[in-house]
Amino acid sequence: MRIAVTGATGVLGQEAVEALVAAGHEVTGITRRDSGVPIIEGRGGRAVVADVFDRTDLARAFRGYEVVINTLAHVPVGMAGLRPLSWREDDKLHLEASVAIARAAADAHVRKLIQESTIYLYPDNGTDWIGEDQPLSVRNQAFRPRVAEMRAAVDFAAAGRSSVILRLGQLFGRDQHTTHALKATRSGDPILLGKPENYVTLLHHTDAGRAFVAALRADSGFYNVGGEPITKARWAKDLAAEAGVEHPAKFYPEITQAIVGTRLDTQRRSLRVSSVRFMSETGWRPTVGPSTPGWSRR
Repeated sequence: MRIAVTGATGVLGQEAVEALVAAGHEVTGITRRDSGVPIIEGRGGRAVVADVFDRTDLARAFRGYEVVINTLAHVPVGMAGLRPLSWREDDKLHLEASVAIARAAADAHVRKLIQESTIYLYPDNGTDWIGEDQPLSVRNQAFRPRVAEMRAAVDFAAAGRSSVILRLGQLFGRDQHTTHALKATRSGDPILLGKPENYVTLLHHTDAGRAFVAALRADSGFYNVGGEPITKARWAKDLAAEAGVEHPAKFYPEITQAIVGTRLDTQRRSLRVSSVRFMSETGWRPTVGPSTPGWSRR
């Protein structure tokens, strides 16, 4: 298939490009800057420079492609997320660029859109499992960009087109967020939000890349994509093992967690998310878990 990937210079986009190329597809990565071209080519794809906020420019770039995969995101690292302005770029990407991408893909007669999303739109569900039919918790204005992105993807699935929305688990691997967490663990600084008994559903970047390949086989709809959920107490120990230290990663004090705000409060939630639907429909399975030795270097 001829596939265009937006956000192709990000960690997630690079993994998608490499996995798609390995699967034998003709892949073009969309980048906003010339500096992104060697990054995409280094993963085996072809690069095209286009403005992801310009519907006309994107339609030109998408013409002749069967599938568009959108992986755009720019999440602040660590407690930098406490600053409202630190989310400005991420909000703009979801609220404006993702909408432009979905509409441009329709203009260019693309048949399938695969949209990255997140499990952090689900509410805290304690120890109970979360499936795709679980109502979302997105009434706060902070979630407006993600809601607009979802609606644009759903609107794309008209006139015989297909739209697959992947709600990805918490990403971990060789990225700045994980590097920050491992550094804090080594230093003995707090890094985890929520309670030790809460669940977290993790997804390694390489498995996320493979999930975009698997999504080519999926019918229109929403799909959860993650590994086997574990408690945050277990994740604290896995972080320590990967960091090479004896003591588990630390949780922020409750008094600190009480003031983190809506954006980071999502990371306090207990999210025991089931990916059975996606696995059953596509055959995808996670291959790298938090107890896999050397996962931060893969």
